[in-house]
Amino acid sequence: MQYEGKIIHIGEVETVGQNALQKRTVVLEEHTDREYKWGISFDLIKDKVELINSFKVGDLVKVSLNFRTNYSENTQRYYTSISAWRIDGLSWSDNSSSQDDDLPF
Repeated sequence: MQYEGKIIHIGEVETVGQNALQKRTVVLEEHTDREYKWGISFDLIKDKVELINSFKVGDLVKVSLNFRTNYSENTQRYYTSISAWRIDGLSWSDNSSSQDDDLPF
């Protein structure tokens, strides 16, 4: 799945788990004129933590995401993780949700 939005948070690189897995959390907000905006939080894992280094808060990006759900026997709950495997920069005019179409009405 792909999601386009404005970067509103870039977390620090964390080391988690017994295997010393590196992880970084990023939050995007949809780029729209609507009063109430949606957002999505995703993780960059292992070698992907570096993907965000060329971007900063406020940049508009398109992110390719993977969703994965696991069941925990201990808690008897399902957990969903969202991770990115690609991030591309967009210019403000590239955003497909823009309402700048030259329509005849």
